[in-house]
Amino acid sequence: MKMTLKEIFLVSRPRFWMYVLGTFLVGVIASGNLFLYDATTTLLLIAFGLFFTLPANVFIYGINDIYDYQTDIHNDKKIKYESVLKQDKHRSLWLIIVLLLLPFLPLFFMVNLPAKLALLLFLFTGLFYSARPIRAKSKPPLDVLFSAVIYVTPALVGFFITGNTNIEWLAVLGGLIWAFGMQTYSAIPDIEADKKAGVNTLAIMLGEQKSFWFCLLAYVISASIGFYYVGFIAIVFGSVYSAMVLLSIYNSSKLFKYYTYFPLINVITGAVLFFYLFFKAIG
Repeated sequence: MKMTLKEIFLVSRPRFWMYVLGTFLVGVIASGNLFLYDATTTLLLIAFGLFFTLPANVFIYGINDIYDYQTDIHNDKKIKYESVLKQDKHRSLWLIIVLLLLPFLPLFFMVNLPAKLALLLFLFTGLFYSARPIRAKSKPPLDVLFSAVIYVTPALVGFFITGNTNIEWLAVLGGLIWAFGMQTYSAIPDIEADKKAGVNTLAIMLGEQKSFWFCLLAYVISASIGFYYVGFIAIVFGSVYSAMVLLSIYNSSKLFKYYTYFPLINVITGAVLFFYLFFKAIG
């Protein structure tokens, strides 16, 4: 059965687009002054910026919808907050994913080797986080690791496309640890639905309360690493995320409400980080 444009758009989770597009932009600006790149590099950055909007997000979340169907039908969060894609549309979704990715295939051969490797890592984890035979989302701690790599590799793609390969790997580690917290926090509302579907996750393995404390630890560590690079702004970010987790610990009945604020918080902190690095680069 064919999918409508609205259904394709909803599958892409537009509220989550900035999770990959935002990190891509942060990676670009972290590499230096955005206005000093040549025309070819600028065009590549624009093209990959477009890739990390609808195409990349349909790829990530579309595959997730296909393989998570048996979980999603038990999940109130998915039913009320997002949508469950009917099984008779899964084949059409595979075709749409391929059609959205194909136009960007030539770009793969136009970037340097580090950018190629980062892009391959993004595609590999984006596919096998949900898809068999790996299905990392049901094999903790691979669920947290694969998810973190999905959201951090776009920054590496953006950074490397500029030609700058002198990357700060400690900063990358900080980003991964931050994403560990993000993934685990997002998985806590899914615990009961995942149990019903027989899907194991780190949140299930730890339990609700320990998962919250794991998130808190991840945010404190990532903020401490971030302080080395961006100073006080990292402490502000760490405080915001820590406060959200603490509220969830002591008001667990409102967890879903807090979860709905999560994308907005991520977008605001990501924008602040981008413009901080932007003005630092051009200054």
